[in-house]
Amino acid sequence: MDKLIYAIVLSWNNYSDTRECIESIRMSSYPITQVVLVDNASNVGFIEQLQGDYADDAALHIIRNEANYGFARGVNVGIQYALARGAEFVFLLNNDAVIGRRCIQVLVSTLEADATAGIAGPRVFYHADLDRIWQGSGYFSLIKSGVVNPEKNRLQTSSAEGIQGIQKASFLTGCAMLIRSRIFEKVGLFDEDFFFYDEDVDFCLRVTRAGFKLLYVPQAESWHKIRNVAKDRSSPFVMYHLARSHLLVLRKNFAKAYFAYGLFVHLLLYTPYRMLQIAQGSRSLSAAKAWIKGTWDGISGNGPGILPEALFLR
Repeated sequence: MDKLIYAIVLSWNNYSDTRECIESIRMSSYPITQVVLVDNASNVGFIEQLQGDYADDAALHIIRNEANYGFARGVNVGIQYALARGAEFVFLLNNDAVIGRRCIQVLVSTLEADATAGIAGPRVFYHADLDRIWQGSGYFSLIKSGVVNPEKNRLQTSSAEGIQGIQKASFLTGCAMLIRSRIFEKVGLFDEDFFFYDEDVDFCLRVTRAGFKLLYVPQAESWHKIRNVAKDRSSPFVMYHLARSHLLVLRKNFAKAYFAYGLFVHLLLYTPYRMLQIAQGSRSLSAAKAWIKGTWDGISGNGPGILPEALFLR
């Protein structure tokens, strides 16, 4: 018997990508109970256009938030909707990503085969470079005080590489993940203190601490329309949230002594790297100031200081 699976897609403008994302879910070989599109207060006309496209489709439900709530609070709205309707699994997918036809089927089979597994994630490729891996099996490195993705940017050169066995992970990207519903009963929803970035890192750490496995499934495939990192990810908005969210993960998940170490790494390693990224990308003094402001807010635990002003870029 098919499981009740609700797919949650968070949107903020970007009609063409969002529609392609929805269509990829609708083509899934495993039947989806409902696609829940949660919109973070897009510009006028965006949702109306999608509503017109799917006017007679009960399998698509649209929720319109009053403001841009960010990723964590935004997807939580959709997750709560799904749980209230008896969802057994929740599938998160970025609105600028698409999935292979068998992706969800393979992920469901993986979780069904292991009762101790809470989350299963696909291999995520670059949409513009179909055989190059964007995210695979990740882990949180205590030495680097951050997530490491060994497969990142590796080129899949043969079909044999695409059918490697399932691997245990300590991090799976929130860009595409299938979550067993009872996980939310055990660890709660995504932490809404995170506005942008690293809410998935925090969630994975909490799930792992609760005793559940995270499984990376290379046989399940998806593609992410990741933008130009040098330019798009060196804006003030992105730099602020990268800095704040990274330190927020450390504050919330580790002892004070390790937070001090993580802050040292943040200042001595990550900060020079981000300054170089800004110099090669946006060349914006505001971006450098935003990184410093985000660092301070991450240390002090202050709320987000920069309102959303760019498309969601993971």
